[in-house]
Amino acid sequence: MLRRWSQYVFTVILAVFLFAGCGEKETKYVFLLIGDGMGPVQMNAAERYLASMEDRSGIVPLAMNLAPVSGSATTYSKNRYITDSGAAVTAMATGVKTLNGTVGMDAEHRYPLRSITEIAKESGMKVGILSTVSIDHATPAGFYAHQPDRGNYFGIARQLANSDFDFFAGARFRQPGDPAGKDKTNIIDLAKRNGFVYAENSTAFRYLEPGAGRVIFIHPDTNVEFAMPYSIDRDEGSITLKQMLEKAIALLDNPDGFFIMAEGGKIDWACHGNDAATCIQEVLAFDEAVKVALDFYEAHKKNTLILVTSDHETGGMSMGTSYGDNDLGLSKLQWQTGSFTELTREFRNIRDVMINEHGPDSVRQNADWAFEFVRTQTGLGDAEKGLGLNEYEMADLLTAYEKSFSVRDRENPLEYIAYGSYDPFMVTVSRTLSRKAGIGWTTYSHTGVPVPVRAFGSGAERFDGYYDNTDIFKKLNTLIGKNGGWVRR
Repeated sequence: MLRRWSQYVFTVILAVFLFAGCGEKETKYVFLLIGDGMGPVQMNAAERYLASMEDRSGIVPLAMNLAPVSGSATTYSKNRYITDSGAAVTAMATGVKTLNGTVGMDAEHRYPLRSITEIAKESGMKVGILSTVSIDHATPAGFYAHQPDRGNYFGIARQLANSDFDFFAGARFRQPGDPAGKDKTNIIDLAKRNGFVYAENSTAFRYLEPGAGRVIFIHPDTNVEFAMPYSIDRDEGSITLKQMLEKAIALLDNPDGFFIMAEGGKIDWACHGNDAATCIQEVLAFDEAVKVALDFYEAHKKNTLILVTSDHETGGMSMGTSYGDNDLGLSKLQWQTGSFTELTREFRNIRDVMINEHGPDSVRQNADWAFEFVRTQTGLGDAEKGLGLNEYEMADLLTAYEKSFSVRDRENPLEYIAYGSYDPFMVTVSRTLSRKAGIGWTTYSHTGVPVPVRAFGSGAERFDGYYDNTDIFKKLNTLIGKNGGWVRR
């Protein structure tokens, strides 16, 4: 009798314990932080740069690299080993491989795919999507849109405006109206009709408070490339990814939790242009956003997961070159005053003025002004800064200067290998400066190297090891939902 009673008491206690344990999700706050184009070298270069600026050996670790769990993920798409952002993010967000150029759909473009953010929303969590590039760009779009072509910005924006997500922040829409002129819908008006608060200036951003409802924030400093300024070009007071993430947390924090995807989108853009200084500053700015998530984690350790990763690597960045300085002198990059995107724009403006005044032949025959511009804006050519130019480098730059006056031969593979789609002189300056600092590049495009994965907090142990990017979805799905795979809509 006593034995049966003891078994009964034990069963009741166990049932109460299990029931209590089911009352709250173990993982209810999720940060998925994506450094677009960020491979292991981009991360390590930023760490080495910090140490170099302090005249120290070794590195100063990034916050993201202090994660207790480290993994790496392969990134190939359904049709290419070297992926684009659309296919890579679709794999991460849905667990399904698709074609390059596709967002949120299967490879045959038959079905939309349910994303981890849609699963999070269905489970009661609030959802935020943030980016430093246009909010309808491939990486953010992969978490809310379903389009066979990532370039269908109007269709992507319509799906954003019709979504039930809670917070969007990034640069302005590329196509707020139908470029074909057939659909008279204005995306901003549609979003407002569907219940979004629309904010597009710094004052409105600062006054957004919990209880504001669902929000779309468009960064007021969106440039001609439909992106926030590079960190190196940013005016003091311009809103950063760090501040947008702080705002997202303030607006989305609730007892049912949230899922926030935040993208540092211009690491990729800087690496496309082989711009080492700008890349490093973008990685450091992205790491500041990681620190915001870590601050939240410190107060919610039991049920917060922070996942830091990338969609792919860009540029084939290396530390060490076949022809360059023997040591990594990354502090030499400190003299660069702006991104090569902005410096190229300024270079061309000056050149156009000079051509109007003196004629093209005169300007082509005298490159002194161009070398002085470069020395002033990057330090390249200044021997006292360790950036003097040797005979080979001068000849290479003069050839590129001459090329910058010519119509580009897009069919010439040697010319593309040398200059990509960039101004020949300025991209040669960029690569020369990188080489002088000890940084090498293999391409102006993406590479297929596996990307780093860093994890903190609840469920982090699942992200240890070596796996495919589709497994990121699968691991997240085991934490916050059970329904993956494709779904007809």
